Amino acid sequence: MRIAVSGTHFMGKSTLIEDFIKAHPEYRSEAEPYYKLLEEEPSLEPSFDSLVAQLDYSIAELNQYANEPNIIFDRCPVDFIAYAMCIADQDDIDIYDTELSDRFPEIKQVLNQLDLIIFLPLKKDNFLEYTEENPAYRKRADKNFKKLYRDEVCDIFPRYGHPRIIEISGDRITRIKKINAYL
Repeated sequence: MRIAVSGTHFMGKSTLIEDFIKAHPEYRSEAEPYYKLLEEEPSLEPSFDSLVAQLDYSIAELNQYANEPNIIFDRCPVDFIAYAMCIADQDDIDIYDTELSDRFPEIKQVLNQLDLIIFLPLKKDNFLEYTEENPAYRKRADKNFKKLYRDEVCDIFPRYGHPRIIEISGDRITRIKKINAYL
């Protein structure tokens, strides 16, 4: 099964992946595109262009591992669209008026290579304590994730229910139990 874990920053995606790998050692994980690109370009700054680069990396990675049977990804193309929507909204630009919209058909095609997307929404029982420089930004990003996953804005998901998208929350043990129900 090819799985991606998705959601705003500091939701425990990496921790969930670590817990999942411990419970399912037959799986391997792929790190978040940001960290892989940071190795290549140490001065990578958060920007619309860097989100496009991360999106392109994520698309290429999903294509590269299309036939890999047991892999879990930290983030997927949806993540970079959600964050790009934050920047576009801030600049009062419609996401459809950006270069990102040209990639929507390709994103729809590559998402079909995933079997399961695990979305970690911002909720009280899914909330990690940490010092946030900009909590409003995190909430805006989560709102965009919810628009993409729940309201299907941007038309990036195949129409026949693949990949399966689940929302999970709770403590570490509960989250693994919930995922196991879908394997």
